[in-house]
Amino acid sequence: MNLQDLFKCLEDISNLGSPGWTTLEATARVLKKVRQLLTINKEESTLEALPEENDNTYTTKQRVQTVYSQLLSIVHSNSTEHNERLECGCIAVAILHEVLYQIQITESSQPPPLPPPPDEKHGARHLPQASPGLLSLRQIKVVEKCVRMVVYTLIVGSVGGEALLYLKTSLARAKFVLGTDLLSIPSPSAGPLLTTVVRFIIPIMKHENLGAGVRSSLFPELLTVLLELCFSPEAVKSQPENTAFFREQLEVIMRTMDSATILRHFLFLLGFVSAGSWLGRACGALVVRRFLTQHGGVAAVVGAGLAVCDGQDWRRCEAVASIIAYARTRDLQQYYAAIGPQVCELLQGDSLRGDAIRVMVLTVTQLATRSQQLTATHIIGPLLHILIQTTLPDSVNVCQGTSVTASLTRMYRVFVEIPPPNPALTSLLRPVLCPLVKIAALPTTHLRTTARHIIIRYLSQLSREEAVDALFIMSSLNVSPESSPVNPDIVFTVDDAGGVRVEKQISSQRNQVMEENENLSKCLISILELLKNSSVVIMFYKQLTEHIDFTVFNKKSESCNLLLTGDDIMADKFDKMLRIVLSCSLLENLSESEAVTSDLFLNLSAAVPIVSALIRTGCQTCEEEQLQGIQVSLIVNVLMLVSCYVSDRTLKKKMSSEDWMGMKELLPVLEEVRGSASDEAVLLFAEQLKNLVLTHGALNTCPTAVSQTKISKGFSASEHKMQNQFTEENSDCQSIPDVKPDAVEQVQKDIISKTHKEVKTNITSNINTIKTKLPSETEPNVDDMTTSQASVGEEPTTTRDDSMKNEENYQKAMEDLFSPLLPVRGHALLALGKLLERRDKKTLTHRVQLLSIFQHSLNEEDSYLYLLAVEGLAVLCDVFPDKVVETLTAEFSVGNRSCEDRAKLAEVLVRATRRLGPLLPQYRDTFINALLNGMRADEGIVRAASLSALGDVCKLLRFSIGPVIHEIFCVLYDAVRNDEAPEVRRAAVLVVTLLLQGLGQDALAVLRDVMRDLYRVLRLVHTTDPDPVVRLHAQLAMEEVDAATRRFLLPRLALTKHIYVTEMPRTDL
Repeated sequence: MNLQDLFKCLEDISNLGSPGWTTLEATARVLKKVRQLLTINKEESTLEALPEENDNTYTTKQRVQTVYSQLLSIVHSNSTEHNERLECGCIAVAILHEVLYQIQITESSQPPPLPPPPDEKHGARHLPQASPGLLSLRQIKVVEKCVRMVVYTLIVGSVGGEALLYLKTSLARAKFVLGTDLLSIPSPSAGPLLTTVVRFIIPIMKHENLGAGVRSSLFPELLTVLLELCFSPEAVKSQPENTAFFREQLEVIMRTMDSATILRHFLFLLGFVSAGSWLGRACGALVVRRFLTQHGGVAAVVGAGLAVCDGQDWRRCEAVASIIAYARTRDLQQYYAAIGPQVCELLQGDSLRGDAIRVMVLTVTQLATRSQQLTATHIIGPLLHILIQTTLPDSVNVCQGTSVTASLTRMYRVFVEIPPPNPALTSLLRPVLCPLVKIAALPTTHLRTTARHIIIRYLSQLSREEAVDALFIMSSLNVSPESSPVNPDIVFTVDDAGGVRVEKQISSQRNQVMEENENLSKCLISILELLKNSSVVIMFYKQLTEHIDFTVFNKKSESCNLLLTGDDIMADKFDKMLRIVLSCSLLENLSESEAVTSDLFLNLSAAVPIVSALIRTGCQTCEEEQLQGIQVSLIVNVLMLVSCYVSDRTLKKKMSSEDWMGMKELLPVLEEVRGSASDEAVLLFAEQLKNLVLTHGALNTCPTAVSQTKISKGFSASEHKMQNQFTEENSDCQSIPDVKPDAVEQVQKDIISKTHKEVKTNITSNINTIKTKLPSETEPNVDDMTTSQASVGEEPTTTRDDSMKNEENYQKAMEDLFSPLLPVRGHALLALGKLLERRDKKTLTHRVQLLSIFQHSLNEEDSYLYLLAVEGLAVLCDVFPDKVVETLTAEFSVGNRSCEDRAKLAEVLVRATRRLGPLLPQYRDTFINALLNGMRADEGIVRAASLSALGDVCKLLRFSIGPVIHEIFCVLYDAVRNDEAPEVRRAAVLVVTLLLQGLGQDALAVLRDVMRDLYRVLRLVHTTDPDPVVRLHAQLAMEEVDAATRRFLLPRLALTKHIYVTEMPRTDL
């Protein structure tokens, strides 16, 4: 019997299970037909053993009969039950074994292929000789169907446990039906029959041609059966020799078959079976040993897992990640060391897309949950390697010029974008907190938002105490060995693409410490806003007050360490001062954030102790001159913040009686301010807050006199005397703050019973009555500005009405000055400036307080408030030039201010000189000395602003500039020739142009000593300067020189005739 006859029998068997061939009767008919074709029966005698591979002494019938009878004997020895499906499966196995036998005999007897004929041309293509075992597609399909019938009958009837559950699922999916129920093999016969059948099927599956269809469609089922025979507890105990054989066959199949197919089936079984079962443990061990610990195994597992499940399902992605993260292994450290580099390579590369990235990030999260230390060592450490290097002592040589853009993007993806919040993962960010906050504080990079979100995710997973500690570490106020600070020799800069790279810090960047601290404080405030945790905000600012000590420089400590040099002492002093400045900057920026302010004052019982501590800190005795301005700014900001908040809550009727009782705890502290503070703005705000608290918000205006002893320091003896008289007569108006404690409630009831308009009217009328009693000598400096009045009764009605209206405007402006709304505060500054411009008496009596208010408003970032403050100072300069000019020039030349503030002050000086007009020569030296001192600044913007202001001063001075012309010319010459900043050179040439325009035709007379050198410098700049704007300014200046020279050499002829009638003509005419 040849192969064709055998395939004919297999073709009849392959129809079983398909539509129309699902009954036992159809099975019986097929079985009868095959027996007739093969002329065999189950009672016929068989061979004692199977023939050898090359033994041709037995016929096909004998070999088929032998296998058939051997399989039936395994079952019939334990049961006499007759089953057509069992016999049909056995005869199919026997025929398949015979087909394989004949194909192998044919292949072994085929001679090797002959070489090509020698007479053919070189390079001619030859068709390969057909293999003797080559089968048609129909024959391959017939073999596949027959093996499927065997699997769904004999193997399904013999296998048990979890493997049977999978085979039943596969049978239902294939829609294979043969009979009304599944074939069941008795227990004693099931194991031997399964072992024997699989031994016959494995060679068929491994054959290149015969098993092609089996491998493509039935490989998962056969692999599951192999796992049953290799690792099930029953097989291992009862048949250890068979277990060893099948494990060897499994290794061969895993080496030869497609690894992706094997891996997908293993992952499917891991998700299919119950947790802790032997099949799940076996599949997990094989995945770890054969794939995960090998190079590229993690990527293969991720790809296979996504192929098995829908990547859009988050839970299935987590399941794939769990397979990698929670794989069973004996040596966990070795396992992390094997998969760690693979995970880092995949996260750092660009090969992963979409769902694969999600699976990898979730894998990292679960690995961190399983072991934080090993994850930090093998995965997170390499991912954060660049940022960690910036904290090392030799980071300048290691990471100079390195870009951190890609690293920061990966960090955002791993810690924020994809995974759910996980404390085990986010805690691994602690070593790079300081580099992260440095990047988050950069003003001009798109990565600052990314860095801030990473920090926020880290803080959100910590407890309140841990979050506050991390904030202090990031602000450099605390030091932790787990979070090293960034190396001071490097700096993060923005590249051309908006990313961030590491560069070596140059000397000019070391002078930008104040600007960096300001950016850092704003960054931390922004982080607190986004964190939205009021308990963290309260605790942070409570501990922040402990870091501010203005008395640290009062006592000169003598160190016993003789090795300290002067540079070491100065460095220590600078570090202490820097800590104070940073702490105050954090408090100052607090008032600019409505969200953080709301969190801080959400519970007044917790906020009042913080405010009290801050006010007491601001009242400390500070002997360091450079810190006194910071101390004043601190206490003013705190008082203004509390006043604005309480006023706003009062207007919205959100202040309860308990809140007012808590606010009264500030009264003793405010009394300390009155006794210790010397700044007018501090006294002003303290008195206003005291009135606000005592009257429960009914009276929130400022008193007429704040502190007599403090105000009188700025006045002469006569002014002091008149101020005492003014205070005594105005005692009725100021009785509210001095009410005895036992009478506070009654006073509050009396005041609250009136409307706000009535209270304001009464106060205004009292002040008017007192002011009419004051003699005109009260303000000797404004005698020429006001009209003397004999008495109140002689004053016209219109003048009295205007005066009352101005006083009401002043009171309203002072109320609006403490509003939490920015436009309202701006309108208050505008109203005060207009009152000063109209020479209002009420407003002029508070000129010192208004000067402090305008100076404080210069720190406002909003341009609207800033310009109004500038205009107010300019108006004050016009009213009281002596005191205001001295204050402004001192602030500009020696004040401890940033470059932005000094540029603003330069604009104030320009406005002041324009307001002074003809009075400017009297203050010539004061202005010029301050502006020339500004030329020593390191910042180009300050030098340019100084030169711009100097040009306006020179233009207005005209002939009065003569004595200092040489000094000014030397400064301009040095700036034009040697300054590297183009803005400074532009401003210097602009000064020359403005000077020539101001002198006009008198330029040659005033500048006769320097005109030649001046013209030479202008010609040189016009020819050689690289900046086109500088060359344009030089050309305009030379045109002014040419015009002045032409007017001098070619004067216009005036065709006039003089007629003298009463006077004698001049003798020189």
